[in-house]
Amino acid sequence: MQRLQDADIDALQSIDVVLTDVDDTLTRHGRLGAATLAAMERLARAGIRLVPVTGGCAGWCDHIVRAWPVAAVIGESGAFRFLKTPGGGLDQCFVRPREQLRDEQSRLLALAERALAAVPRARLAADQPYRLADVAIDHAQDVAPPLERDAIGRLVGAMREGGASARASSIHVNAWFGDHDKASMASRVLEQDFGLSLEQQRQRVLFIGDAPNDESLFRSYPASVGVANIAVHLDTMQAHPRWLCTASHGEGFVEMAERLMASRRC
Repeated sequence: MQRLQDADIDALQSIDVVLTDVDDTLTRHGRLGAATLAAMERLARAGIRLVPVTGGCAGWCDHIVRAWPVAAVIGESGAFRFLKTPGGGLDQCFVRPREQLRDEQSRLLALAERALAAVPRARLAADQPYRLADVAIDHAQDVAPPLERDAIGRLVGAMREGGASARASSIHVNAWFGDHDKASMASRVLEQDFGLSLEQQRQRVLFIGDAPNDESLFRSYPASVGVANIAVHLDTMQAHPRWLCTASHGEGFVEMAERLMASRRC
């Protein structure tokens, strides 16, 4: 793994889409810093389309796509994408019909009850009422102190034993039915909404993230970056980012944005 500051400029010059995780990649302790937002604005003004790809809830994603300088947002671990229409409305695309996703979510909540019984300090995420498809179990957002790694593993295992897909982010265990994930929805958005072939995606898209639930995206895009706080997870991950930031959280995103912008001036 190389340091981002040592990245070959040639590998960055063709990038015009940035996919980014949100929690602990753009934010620190849930807050989006002014410098990070300014870096997002600079990318947008330079014609670089920014797409947050998050396990975050639909309610939050509705706000993100309306208020942030982004081209689209992918939420609930790839269950949907939202983008604004030219007229200012909201276009929603779901991986399956919403009624089916709601039925699946009811089954996931029943599984989550069993997982929570096995790890009593865990709890459903505070944003669960604003989710349309998946279930999120809090292990580090409002749970204090954060759960240990083995407890997080038990939560993931309990959901998987019930037939769900489950991955841990820096704050939640997200669970869903089906084989979709962040990367599959990202590829769909890039092809159907942005008109990029699979080969063009590999050449023109950069991903930046911070946690094991970003592995599918690290695996999919040669231009991949980890903010420095990903270091605590690397020993449990099979797919790693190509480059590693010196800075963590939102400051790492700023570091990436500056390096990307510098490549365009060469």
